[in-house]
Amino acid sequence: MSPTFAQEVRRLRNERGYSLSQMTGLVPYSKGHLSKIERGHVHPNPEMAKLFDAALEAGGRLIELADAPARPVQSDHSTLLTFDSMFDHHRALGHRLSPELVLASLRPQVEALSALARSADDPALGRGLWLLAAKYAEYAGWMEQERGDDASAAELTKLAVHYAHKGGDSELETYAYVRASEFALYRGDAHATVRYARKAAKSRSTAVKAVAAQREAQGFALAGVADRCQEALDRAAELQRTVSESPYGTTSLVDQVAIARAWSFHDLGRHAEAAAILDAHMPLIAPDALRARTRFGLRRALAHAEAGDVDHACSLVVELLDDIRQVRSATVHIDLTAFSRLLSRLRPAAGREVAGEISEILFA
Repeated sequence: MSPTFAQEVRRLRNERGYSLSQMTGLVPYSKGHLSKIERGHVHPNPEMAKLFDAALEAGGRLIELADAPARPVQSDHSTLLTFDSMFDHHRALGHRLSPELVLASLRPQVEALSALARSADDPALGRGLWLLAAKYAEYAGWMEQERGDDASAAELTKLAVHYAHKGGDSELETYAYVRASEFALYRGDAHATVRYARKAAKSRSTAVKAVAAQREAQGFALAGVADRCQEALDRAAELQRTVSESPYGTTSLVDQVAIARAWSFHDLGRHAEAAAILDAHMPLIAPDALRARTRFGLRRALAHAEAGDVDHACSLVVELLDDIRQVRSATVHIDLTAFSRLLSRLRPAAGREVAGEISEILFA
């Protein structure tokens, strides 16, 4: 049987040595959309086929495969495709709505998937359902963290690890240490941030090792240890170059290492450098990814303010206020509180009005 368009795109990309990140420079699609194309979730149109055929030097092969009739999906596995598609919908909602609203529909899906997995007669279907249950539970854990409930976030992450084991995925266990490192980072605990990141670095997954190195760098930056921070950032960049896609973590950032570098520079007092990096990377975050735009947009404002351009920082925050109100992120509120304290210390003329609005958000 000949390969599908999706299978041949993935084969050729790997054969050419391109990561998904590198492919975004060859075709006009994001990493997330490229992943969907390679999983067969997007039916290729003639224009798409021509773009991929040229980028991958397929000699017309991809154009031919795009014209082939779509293969029917086995009916007993249609549940997997349905829930996988629904997950993309939940994640899209998570980009722009409050965690409470997202969790109201996300938690029942975790319960439904685990129930279906327990009753599945087909072992392959059961494994697929457990892996989807893990995927949903891990994302629900992130939403709980965004809601400000670290205990529930840790509980759901632990549940996700359990479900992943049932589905045959042992890598989520090491990724859970990345999440623990993030909790410590937001608590301001540099030693725990590094400790958990180093546990995550023992993973066999290059994607997990890459993000673990980022968290290690941020932990060292928080502690003011610049040389070890730089070493971890360099390691993260090297690992990231070989990563095609991770099933866990953010899908909103084009270059996670650059953002981690900016965050680290800010904590090390290199505010102007942090601001310059964030100025360059903020336009790359999709307009509808409000949660990421508010989170890193606020970091950008903090960096500009600490670098001495407080008026510009205030104008950046003003542009974010409506989105901050909409996403209602506990992690964003940590940085919003830091910005509020900075305004109280510097007392800029441009900051009086925005300080009042920040206060209303923090104490609503």
